[in-house]
Amino acid sequence: MPPLKIQEFDFGRIEFYDSYAIGKIKSNRVVDTTVARSVLNALKEHYGKRKMVYISDREFGHSVDLSVYKLIDSRKMVAIAIVSSNKEEVINTAGREQAVYSGSFGVFNTMDSAVSWAQSFVEEEV
Repeated sequence: MPPLKIQEFDFGRIEFYDSYAIGKIKSNRVVDTTVARSVLNALKEHYGKRKMVYISDREFGHSVDLSVYKLIDSRKMVAIAIVSSNKEEVINTAGREQAVYSGSFGVFNTMDSAVSWAQSFVEEEV
């Protein structure tokens, strides 16, 4: 299914779908509060008050400042999925990220599995 909208940023891009968004951050970037605010504002603009799932495509690898999780309203962004073929590297950082996020959290090898999880999760939540 093609995205409803694609938004480009200097740090990466977001693809918007019905109940989930796929974010792809450029390699060697740090997701700090400035990047996180840009992403969260774009998500809020698109989804409004609807619940949604954020899928982080970690194909290129990037760092996340754990303080960005304080900015997330887990009542709106009800789950986060991380997708990477380099699962060992991602599991180390994902564990720290999951510890500071109060919503559901998953790590996946393929985008298809993350999308299936995201769709079923939001359907249950709505």
